[in-house]
Amino acid sequence: MTAAGPSVSRGRAERLRAVGLRVQHGREVTLSYPDLDLPPGAQLAVTGPSGTGKTTLLHTLAGLLTPQSGEVRLGDFNVTAASAAGRDLFRRRSVGYVFQDFHLMPGLSALENVELGLRVAGTANPRTLAERALARLDLAHRRHHRPAQLSTGERQRVAVARAVAHGPALLLVDEPTAHLDRDRAGAALELLQGTASELGATLIVVTHDPLVAGALPQRLDLSAGVRG
Repeated sequence: MTAAGPSVSRGRAERLRAVGLRVQHGREVTLSYPDLDLPPGAQLAVTGPSGTGKTTLLHTLAGLLTPQSGEVRLGDFNVTAASAAGRDLFRRRSVGYVFQDFHLMPGLSALENVELGLRVAGTANPRTLAERALARLDLAHRRHHRPAQLSTGERQRVAVARAVAHGPALLLVDEPTAHLDRDRAGAALELLQGTASELGATLIVVTHDPLVAGALPQRLDLSAGVRG
């Protein structure tokens, strides 16, 4: 995600944390999304049947896909006008993404999984930030375990730690309760909301789960809001 110019300075990325997110009638492939304007720290559930473009919307917000028309902005930062290099840099510094299947590296420990993204982004003190993120999510005692040695809930928390370790302005989460039972789903939702609130990040969650959709203060239903 980047506005005019090939890159975003760290100072500017920091300032973006104080502003909101705007999506204006974007189009990707044949999907057309309604206008969406969120203030800083907003928490939104995105719902709708399979095929309505929920994950595509997350990818567009993260700068992984470029809409054919319309625009996505984080504050005054125009995601859709960015160069590929600028979007990549901005995503590393200002966006946290929790994938449905976690996408952890099986050969790395929990600590190394969190630390890897920080090192790739060129973040200072990556080990310290990774340990701090795992401790915040009550995983300090499991930091040297590999994903296969962790429970599903623990792997999810590692994925969340990796997404928030750099203090993103925007936290995007895809189906956070898909692999969890009802009790763990509730705990996962509390974790996501609490972490986002602590960071002051805007939280957008794609979900089929009525529990998640009902617990978040705002909701966008793509079954009514997207036309093919």
